[in-house]
Amino acid sequence: MDTQAPQIRAIFAKRLKALRIPRGFSTARSFANALEIDENRYTRYERAEVEPDLSLLVKMCSLLAVTPNDLLDTPTGSHLINGFSDGATAPILQDSGARRQHNGHDNSNASVLKSALAWRLAEEVAKLEKLDGLNRIDTVGRVSKLFAEIEVDPFSYVASITRDPRISAMDNSTATQFAALAEALIASAKDAVLG
Repeated sequence: MDTQAPQIRAIFAKRLKALRIPRGFSTARSFANALEIDENRYTRYERAEVEPDLSLLVKMCSLLAVTPNDLLDTPTGSHLINGFSDGATAPILQDSGARRQHNGHDNSNASVLKSALAWRLAEEVAKLEKLDGLNRIDTVGRVSKLFAEIEVDPFSYVASITRDPRISAMDNSTATQFAALAEALIASAKDAVLG
């Protein structure tokens, strides 16, 4: 009998809830509705009673803007954060639980997470700028420039972006998810400073 399956299911359930809430799905019902499944079916995933099929897992990842690895990650395992919503290969930031070197600085989990969230926010802001006409390398260049601005002072950047008229023009669902991303960035930046 495979004893790892219940452990993996428990990790998945815990990570699913932990990632769902800061991304704007405050209730299981709201996420179940977004997934277009019954709430009872969804809550069985969060209770680690059953596992979703692959197509539903992909849909969960898409709605949460994460990879399957993010949902299966353990605190001591490698941490993969997908900053590319179009499915392209994302920068992989690994952390074994110990402190490691990244960009010449000693970083904890909090600063690695802060960098990953800064990249995600840079991508979302770039989407607002409608860079569709740019080629891929120019788009990556723009996202990289935004990332650098966010990394320097995430607190000021988030404060300034909230005054952008494009943010107030977002539909409620998108605005909620954008706000959750900004809040997660600020929380991780605060943890990196204080931790």
